Amino acid sequence: MASAAVTETLAPEKAARSDLAWILVLAVVARVLAAVAYFRAIPLRPLNQWAYEDVNIALALLHGQGFSSPFYFPSGPTAFMAPGYPLFLAGVMRVLGTGVAATIGTIAFQIVLSVATVLLVVKVSRRHFGVRTGNLAGLLCAVVEPLLIAPLYIWDTCLSALILLTAIAVAPQVRRRSHFAAAGLLCAFTALVNPALLPCMIAIFAWSAWRARVIPWLGICVFMLAFSAWPIRNYVSMHAFIPLRSNFGYELWSGNQNGGDGDSPIFRDPLTNPAERALFLSQGELGYMGQKESLAKTWIRAHPEEFAALTARRVERFWAGSSKSPVAMTSLLSVLALSGLILLWRSRQTLVLFGLPLLIYPLPYYITHADLRFQMILDPLLTMLAGYACECFFAWCARRPAPVSSLTATVS
Repeated sequence: MASAAVTETLAPEKAARSDLAWILVLAVVARVLAAVAYFRAIPLRPLNQWAYEDVNIALALLHGQGFSSPFYFPSGPTAFMAPGYPLFLAGVMRVLGTGVAATIGTIAFQIVLSVATVLLVVKVSRRHFGVRTGNLAGLLCAVVEPLLIAPLYIWDTCLSALILLTAIAVAPQVRRRSHFAAAGLLCAFTALVNPALLPCMIAIFAWSAWRARVIPWLGICVFMLAFSAWPIRNYVSMHAFIPLRSNFGYELWSGNQNGGDGDSPIFRDPLTNPAERALFLSQGELGYMGQKESLAKTWIRAHPEEFAALTARRVERFWAGSSKSPVAMTSLLSVLALSGLILLWRSRQTLVLFGLPLLIYPLPYYITHADLRFQMILDPLLTMLAGYACECFFAWCARRPAPVSSLTATVS
């Protein structure tokens, strides 16, 4: 009976045609035009002038100073951020130099990652919900504003989004020991690129292990072995156990202090503020981060109601797509995605798989500070859920069966 219902539901999909080629062309054109428009308004800078922490560390690596100096001045070894993207940028600088060519090369690479994400959105949406939903989700992923500007950040944003979507794509097929070994390797790579994603990745593959009814010991061992070099390096270089990053206390202080609005205060970081720079140099990275964490926790304990209000504001800002003011397209995408998530209620396995990143990933940013590029990592997943919500609505209007998740069909 259940299989007959599934067959009846999927039958209209035979008449649907995949528009993948056109969607990918649109994605490329839209991203190139967005980059051209952006850099016509703001002159294209040499890569060594971007002054992001990852660029600063990459410059230190390039100049033989090791993994150090996140704030553009010599300050010794650092664990302020994970090594993955700074190492990539150092490689780009080694090949293309530190000028405009390196900036163009990095942005071109990130556009490629972004278009690959569009491809994966179409494939995964089509696998779970059918061709029509795949087309709608891919179209959204190709043209929504946040995903057009994500490649313009010299950051791991596009790579992180692709990693997360890859985990969601492969999770339903992860069943054997070799699969979990590969999952452990992917989790280690994720932690070396963007540790904020690691809890999501662990949750996603824990979902896979639960479905397979196994404890993935091999995957756990592979992860620990592949990732161990980073905390060992931190212990040797900085004489402290730092498993992921050293900057949580600093980020917590950034969003929670007297006169703050829940966001990072302008000109209060060591890069731009002479007093903060002197404090950073005198106390060292770990001392400075520890002091900021102590200040933040003291302020939170003394101002619980204000902290709660700032947290609520950060939640709103995160899902609106901006740390300062809502972005209309992102707000609409979030609403549509929430609708899609609600419509998945009858497909509990798909609901859990798609809902875990939305639940887990934003948690640190709710208590520290929100920023548009943080939320961009979830945008491809949001386009999938939004495409599903739109297809359910169109199916209702056309009086044809709504798409059924493939996981639901398998279980039935």
